[in-house]
Amino acid sequence: MSGARGNPNIALAAEADDFNDQDSAIGSTRESSSASIGSSILRYREENGRTYHAYKEGTYILPNDENENDRLDLQHHMFTLTFGGKLSTVIDKSQKLHRVLDVGTGTGIWAIDFADEHPEAQVIGIDLSPIQPAFTPPNLTFYVDDAEDPWTYTEKFDFIYSRMMTGSIAKWPEFIAQAKEFLNPGGQLEIVDIVFPIECDDGTLSKDSALMKWSNFIAEAADKLGRKVDSAKRYREQLEEAGFTDVVETRYKWPQNRWPKDQAYKELGMWTVENLTTGLQGLSLALFTRGLGWSAEELEVFLIDVRNDMKNTRIHAYWNIYAVTAKNPS
Repeated sequence: MSGARGNPNIALAAEADDFNDQDSAIGSTRESSSASIGSSILRYREENGRTYHAYKEGTYILPNDENENDRLDLQHHMFTLTFGGKLSTVIDKSQKLHRVLDVGTGTGIWAIDFADEHPEAQVIGIDLSPIQPAFTPPNLTFYVDDAEDPWTYTEKFDFIYSRMMTGSIAKWPEFIAQAKEFLNPGGQLEIVDIVFPIECDDGTLSKDSALMKWSNFIAEAADKLGRKVDSAKRYREQLEEAGFTDVVETRYKWPQNRWPKDQAYKELGMWTVENLTTGLQGLSLALFTRGLGWSAEELEVFLIDVRNDMKNTRIHAYWNIYAVTAKNPS
């Protein structure tokens, strides 16, 4: 299973169809340039019934409310399944690290797990929203910060991690250049991302389907807002151009639902449909209303058909997940 996940040339076999649209999916002083957590940052911006970050308002297109945070934590579980229980495709438990940076930490769940796994390391997680828990491992600190601002850390890192930041970074070459500058010689950078639009190998996903239209609309809106959601396709080339060595790109697949025969892929697909259908409004609202000019009401009607397609096991669609790792030369 792990080998198939990491080989984009292996096609997924579909299970015999038994689709039922009533089926459920599954049952003080700072070392960086971050802002202090003041009342204005905690007062989140409200838009179409969802809350969004207040610091650098409008930069990030996903909400920061409880529903979205639950989706992010489920997404973390999906990545642990994808990577065979590992938190990184390049760093293992035995490696001793001094300083680690988690860019776009979200709920902080990856940083918390990594800090527990590496108690010898000082782990820093940054995000535009202070939504992380108060009680964390003693070697972990969270800051409100914008990864697109100039970095001013006083010490460099052994490992920099970025996950699901596509659509959040406008200029990836600049981000990569800053990461290289703040990595120790021999330090590792890992960028993990999903790629839009959705894929299908057997023609069961029609170009006129609601799911395909939604996927293309997401890409179109993100492009209009200057933050592309196919950025992972270019990471390897950009890392090589920046002077990184040992650049490795590995691709994985997330089935849209439980359609594959393979039991491990089927489980992953069941979590994927749960993650996307329950989080569909939050994933869509800002992009469709800000980027495409839709009303929230128009969007809600459209999403009914999108959810139905996402659950339809006759549609053998999947998402490409890229994990790209690179080393800062010694």
